[in-house]
Amino acid sequence: MPGIAIICYDCHSDQGTCNEGECEGIVCIKMETSNKDNDRKTIQKSCGDEHEEVACQQSGFGSKWMSRCVCDTPLCNGDQALIDAGLEPSSAAPPPGQFTQFALLVAILVFVGASCSLIVIATICVQFC
Repeated sequence: MPGIAIICYDCHSDQGTCNEGECEGIVCIKMETSNKDNDRKTIQKSCGDEHEEVACQQSGFGSKWMSRCVCDTPLCNGDQALIDAGLEPSSAAPPPGQFTQFALLVAILVFVGASCSLIVIATICVQFC
C-alpha cells in the first residue's frame, strides 16, 4: 500500500541525541542503542520506505539494550514529538528485563539470608537443646 511521503529527521549521534537533517519516506524511524556498562548511547534517525506499525519496541540483553520507534507524521522522530505522542517515555527506562534481573537478585538475597538464619538457629538448638 503506497503512502504519502513525509519529512523526517535524518541524523546520527554518539553524543546522546540529534534533531537535524531531513529525509523523505513513508515512515520516520528512531533507533537508540545503549550500553549501561560504559554509559555509551547511539541515536540514529532516518526514513523508511515501507509502511510499518506505529510503535516503539525495546529489547535488551545484559547491559545492552535497543529501542526502535516508528511513526508516520512529519518530523515525528524528534525526541519531544515521540514523548508527546506517548510512544517513548520522557526518560529512557531500562527494558523490562532489567527489572526482572533486579527482582531475581532480591529473591536470591532473601533466600541466602533465610538460609543463614536457619543455620544459626539449628546450631543454637544443637548446642543448647
